[in-house]
Amino acid sequence: MSSLGKVLLSKPDVAVNVFIVIPRDLSEEITELLVREGVMEPQVLESGSPLVRELENYIALLEEAKRVYEYLESNLERRTVVKVEMIPESIRRTVENLLADLRKVYEEVSSLNNLITSYEKSLTSSLILKELSENLLRRYPNGTVSLIHYTGKYVAIRTLLVPESSVDYVKNLALEVVTELRRDKDVVLTCVFSPERLPEVLNNLPEGSTVLELEADPGTDLRSYTRDLELKLEELSRSVERLRSRRRDLLESRVKDLALLKAMVESEYERLKILKGAVRSRYTVTLSGWVLRSKLKHVLNALSRYPTYVVISESENPPVEFDNIKPFKPFELLTELYGVPTHYEWDPTPLLTYAFLFFYSLMMADVGYGIGVLLATRYILPKFVSDPDSPGFRRLQKILYAGGILSAVVGIVAKSFLGSLLGKYLPVERPLIDTINVVSMVGLCLAIGYSFTFISHSIALAKNVKLRNAFDAVFEAGILLVMVGGPFVISRFFGLAFLNVPEGVYRMMQALTIVGITMVILSRVKTIGGVGGFLWVFDVIGIAGDTLSYIRIAGIAGGTALLAELFNVLIAQTLNFFGNTNLVIGAILGIITALVLHTIALALSAISPFVHSLRLCLFEIASKFYEGRGRRLKPIRIPLGKVVV
Repeated sequence: MSSLGKVLLSKPDVAVNVFIVIPRDLSEEITELLVREGVMEPQVLESGSPLVRELENYIALLEEAKRVYEYLESNLERRTVVKVEMIPESIRRTVENLLADLRKVYEEVSSLNNLITSYEKSLTSSLILKELSENLLRRYPNGTVSLIHYTGKYVAIRTLLVPESSVDYVKNLALEVVTELRRDKDVVLTCVFSPERLPEVLNNLPEGSTVLELEADPGTDLRSYTRDLELKLEELSRSVERLRSRRRDLLESRVKDLALLKAMVESEYERLKILKGAVRSRYTVTLSGWVLRSKLKHVLNALSRYPTYVVISESENPPVEFDNIKPFKPFELLTELYGVPTHYEWDPTPLLTYAFLFFYSLMMADVGYGIGVLLATRYILPKFVSDPDSPGFRRLQKILYAGGILSAVVGIVAKSFLGSLLGKYLPVERPLIDTINVVSMVGLCLAIGYSFTFISHSIALAKNVKLRNAFDAVFEAGILLVMVGGPFVISRFFGLAFLNVPEGVYRMMQALTIVGITMVILSRVKTIGGVGGFLWVFDVIGIAGDTLSYIRIAGIAGGTALLAELFNVLIAQTLNFFGNTNLVIGAILGIITALVLHTIALALSAISPFVHSLRLCLFEIASKFYEGRGRRLKPIRIPLGKVVV
């Protein structure tokens, strides 16, 4: 994925299934190598295991595909060069899809071929009879069809197509030979037989002999019979040409699919056939495991110095690994709390990183508290864990470091440094974010909530369009239309002045809202049945609930600021009380009081921003489009670093 994509929504690194056939005496060495590299989940396969059976099923699929494309290819009337520009990522799935389509073509071509064979056989027979009739007409101008085929009381006449080597044998069986025609390696004989011996003769004809059947009455004159045969030959020729044209058009319309299937099958079949034999060999061992695409080249290079045979295959549900750029790596911890991404969805870690830090810094908008978070993360938190060097704790520390730094930055903008105690000395004329002003903070949080809810549903729409989930995509599109038009309808209904718009714009927003609600209802009825006819109300109302949920930011930010100001009043009173007696003692006691009270304020305020930022990220943002039902790759590796025993 491009770098730009990785700063918005990243894509997980998907694993592929790797089969490695190795000599049995090298199995331990190669397995140890893979464990040392830490990139694979190795497993020794035994004959009859599910993976071996799956391999055998795949080979059977390829064999069927090979039979289908070879048959269809043999029916192409001319050679065609087709450029296969790219082999799909999932070869097996593509082979299955192509084979499902080409099976229908195979059946239709097979049916057409049967008809063509039948018509061609009739065409050959009719052509022979026409030549025979013309030959007899020259000798017997007034002859009838009985000269070709007749059964009477004293004689029977039959016309036979026999191999050239069997001519003398048939002549010896006949009483008389009426006519004889040579055709390539066969001979047409019209013979007179005894009616009593006819069944015996026909049952003992030489192999390759055929009795020519006639549809005409024996009394039909040969001249009219010949004309009928000419008409029949023309009709049969047209029928054969129509069938061949249909077969040609059918095959040419699918020649690209045929070429792609051939390319994939020929590349897969032989190596998998060899692998199937190797799996069953007592002299080899087959290792199987998952390897990330990004690590695959490294594994193949490591194995290149060994006499191995490697086959890479796709799977419908492969494990994955996060694939984020370095600044987002610690925040994968947040995503994991919801789940691991599946191979077909986006990893929301970059978006959750922005959202978490934004929410956290707004709730903890104070320079002093930001610095306090940094100090507590560095010196106090490690005291509460058994292994401060564990990867999970390190990631949590990095998250809190980033949150503390941004809290201090937002604190400058909010002109807050331990509240107004030192904030009044910050070089900011007036706060751009006034955390104590409840009305302005609620308005800001509603705008934030609306924006993130809209973004979340937009991503859900893009995901469903990508996965071709039609009705889910309609639902998300309907939600977005309601979010665009709904605020204007609500403002007109409740008489809110801040969203007043011209009448024409309002009518358009009203129409968008109605269309959006209709789309939501339709999608719900289609996906969950009749109950969706009233459950849609909760979906529409839920938009408002999702947006209002962000008001918690204003509540926690305001609570933190008010607590700081309350403690500042106590500090001022302490300083004034003791300062009137002794300025030095008053200053010392004031500083001590400030440190104690604001440390208490930090302790009371530190957990809520983290918890509620996390809740907003997981339940208000990620839940709209993120499933998190994937499995993270767990390669076997030798652990390095500290080991607790």
